[in-house]
Amino acid sequence: MRFIGTALQTVDSKGRVVLPARFKRLLTPGDQDTMVLTVGRESCLLLYPLTEWGRLAELLDSMPRGPAKRDAIRTISDNTTELELDAAGRLTLPREFLSRVGIDRDVALVGQLRYIELWAREPYERDAEQRSQASSHILDEIL
Repeated sequence: MRFIGTALQTVDSKGRVVLPARFKRLLTPGDQDTMVLTVGRESCLLLYPLTEWGRLAELLDSMPRGPAKRDAIRTISDNTTELELDAAGRLTLPREFLSRVGIDRDVALVGQLRYIELWAREPYERDAEQRSQASSHILDEIL
């Protein structure tokens, strides 16, 4: 599964956002009902299919035991929740998660190959040129 493209959506008054059909159809049957939402390292939320989240959990679990690993797991647990896709293909995003990253109403869902980022639309669009410049050496290598 490879999520690509950006979809501009609106969060409704109940905190729901529609998962775009082009993203939803990439989900495996086991991922059709539940996804995992976590706070990203940047000012965005990260939305993972359940199976991809499981892969990350296994990777974390395979790391050596110790205080740093326990703290990492606590940090992830404090900032992560499971979301159910309703019959209309909507996800209800917890308000506390939205407020952490400044999402009020307009949101950009950005495919990141294995997961989807959720950004407040205005800053995401504003920073497009900066992202393009910062990634130019990588783009030169692959395109």
